[in-house]
Amino acid sequence: MSQRFPTSERLKSRREIGRLFSPGTGSVAAYPVRLLYRWAESPRGDQACQITFVVPKRKFKRAVDRNLLKRRMREAYRLNRELLLPQGPGGQVPEVSAGARPPQLILLLMYTGKEALPYAVIERKVKKVLTQLGERLAAGG
Repeated sequence: MSQRFPTSERLKSRREIGRLFSPGTGSVAAYPVRLLYRWAESPRGDQACQITFVVPKRKFKRAVDRNLLKRRMREAYRLNRELLLPQGPGGQVPEVSAGARPPQLILLLMYTGKEALPYAVIERKVKKVLTQLGERLAAGG
């Protein structure tokens, strides 16, 4: 699997991001990260999932601090996203009829901690939430 993180895999739609905060959205948490997820109502692009990263301005006033944490989460996701959508017989996206777009998973990875933690801690927790979500999806949730 490619280690790249293409632009098409980044969630930019304000509408889809807003829907992640509405009822019916699933959530997985492992302090200091929380992962919100739902299936896209109108899939965009050919990626199996799109993700965005959020660090609240209320907890981290300086943009450099927020950007540092987003970079750490983005790198942890990029290196470990196969935990979410494993390649092989168990990790396939549900089949759809010819001509229809396959379902697309919309994700939001939020940093909920009060202080900036080192990359190793963030990576361990991102792995944990991706594994939990992968298990939920494999179980049909």
